[in-house]
Amino acid sequence: MAVSKSDLSQIELKTLARVSRPGPYVGLNGKAVQKLIELGLVKTRVAGYVLTEDGISLLRADAE
Repeated sequence: MAVSKSDLSQIELKTLARVSRPGPYVGLNGKAVQKLIELGLVKTRVAGYVLTEDGISLLRADAE
C-alpha cells in the first residue's frame, strides 16, 4: 500500500521527520508513532526507531 503525504496528519508528518534524525526520541507522540509503524513507514529498534524505505521515499517526495 503506497502512502502519500495527504494520508498523514500534521503530527504524523512531524513525527516521521523527527524519527529520520538520530538522537533521543523524547516527546514523540505515541499514537503518531504507532500509526507510522502500522503503515510500514517506521520500524522499531532496540534503541529507538528507524525509517523504512517507504518512509524515506515519502520524506524525499515531501522535500521536492
